[in-house]
Amino acid sequence: MTRRAAILVASAVLAAGAAGCDQFAWILVNTVGLFVPEDEHHAEFDLTGKSLLVLVDVDDPVVASEFPRIEAVLSGGIADTLKDHDACGPVVPVYSVQAARRMERGFAQWSVAQAGEYFNVDLVMHVQLFEFRIKDNPGANVLRGYAETAVRLVSPESGQQVWPMLAEARLVTAEGLPEADAGPAETGEYEEAVVKGLADKIARTFCTYKLSQRPMRPKVK
Repeated sequence: MTRRAAILVASAVLAAGAAGCDQFAWILVNTVGLFVPEDEHHAEFDLTGKSLLVLVDVDDPVVASEFPRIEAVLSGGIADTLKDHDACGPVVPVYSVQAARRMERGFAQWSVAQAGEYFNVDLVMHVQLFEFRIKDNPGANVLRGYAETAVRLVSPESGQQVWPMLAEARLVTAEGLPEADAGPAETGEYEEAVVKGLADKIARTFCTYKLSQRPMRPKVK
């Protein structure tokens, strides 16, 4: 901060001291606030303008069977957050990926890069879901969600991973706040909240935003 700016700030604080609470807040916001930039989270990888395939693979067949919609909800949630922040170019629709999984022979054996080539995108965000649960054990009467994923970006053109550079993948986890177990409807809502919370955490890695935009008390951390 320059000497002139420091003098202005000091003057503003002295003036605020002689004012009421409302005037004090206004003066701080319109003077001191100008010299103190708001903290921001910066995208760890710039996806701006790049077309993207969000490819979710559920490693555990038991999880895939118990939560059949988890792949679609997770990939759709990631795409929604990226779009809300204008963080990337077009994203392959979830229904197109699901159709390819059903119709294209050998899709399950394709590499991540091959899937990206099929959809003709710039990058593939590959999300491996290792663990997902909404209770500590089947007999528990409290909902307590947990999810664990590995995330990486792959270039279909080169076939190489472009993020992260110093690890095989980035581990992203999510925990839902405990809730008393209720009926099937409430359990379904809780499950979806945990998946969407996980999707938001993954997507925000690639978004630039002000920290004040984050919810004060998120349902999923």
